[in-house]
Amino acid sequence: MKEALLEVDSLVTEFDTDEGRVRAVDGVSFSVRPGETLGIVGESGCGKSVTALSIMRLLPQPAGQIAGGSLLFEGRDLARLTIPEMESIRGNQIGMVFQEPMTALNPVHTIGRQLTEVLLLHKPLSTAEAMAEAITILNQVGIPSPEVRMGEYPHQLSGGMRQRVVIAMALACKPSLLIADEPTTALDVTIQAQILELIRQLQHELAMAVMLITHDLGVIAETCDRVVVMYAGKVVEAGTVKQLFDEPKHPYTKGLLASIPTLDTPPKSRLSVIEGMVPGLMDLPTGCRFANRCPHVKSYCEEDSPTTERIDEEHRVACYRWEEI
Repeated sequence: MKEALLEVDSLVTEFDTDEGRVRAVDGVSFSVRPGETLGIVGESGCGKSVTALSIMRLLPQPAGQIAGGSLLFEGRDLARLTIPEMESIRGNQIGMVFQEPMTALNPVHTIGRQLTEVLLLHKPLSTAEAMAEAITILNQVGIPSPEVRMGEYPHQLSGGMRQRVVIAMALACKPSLLIADEPTTALDVTIQAQILELIRQLQHELAMAVMLITHDLGVIAETCDRVVVMYAGKVVEAGTVKQLFDEPKHPYTKGLLASIPTLDTPPKSRLSVIEGMVPGLMDLPTGCRFANRCPHVKSYCEEDSPTTERIDEEHRVACYRWEEI
């Protein structure tokens, strides 16, 4: 087994709000190995994006803070680096593709200026050399007439083109890890497939690890090697793609998979749903956080939070009753 490139151990991330302190990520642990694609899946609000922002040290300030755990990247704890040290890693050794390309790009600067800024910050290049490399990168991510696009503004590009520019910026310095946070949100199905294929192709060319955050299990099945399932700020199950799709152990994972229509689903039939609502972060239960929605719940599930059990080398689950159900 390869040694981990990124090792997230017992990460706790909290936010100060008007109603008190909220724990958005609670004891999350996982690893990303060199060259692999790790998927992180779960409903909106489960802590996926906050985990990514914690790794990048981009939490909203002063409200957000890493309150516990470690983020070991190539042996260095990102949670304890100084701001200048983190800035030398962010965008250089770790790249990130944000959810919404229109807000990720600065609307008042040209594509060329934003892309060359990344290169000039991290590489010993002249402005002319940075411009030439930026054109090469835009061409690499499939943007036609890159010389023309360099002088255009984000609003002049389509959604798919803007997302390609965001990917180009994230990969400009050839990072060893790319964090892609819902990279296909708000794009039509055809463009989604193109963006995912682009990331896969560039990952192969650069021998890069990818941490893919999504709520789409179809994307997970198609692109990932291993998967982490999150619910209400915690990891409830983790394993290889084959393990989670063929042998899911947690009731939440089973519920997610059951809600996906298949070729055998009768026309106009009602899809399976997970009843109930995710608990609010200000009112988290003391026991299992999925207990109020779980069809297999017992009284002891509501009393104490289950610990994570290792089923085998890769597969682990946080559920009292996984063997019975």
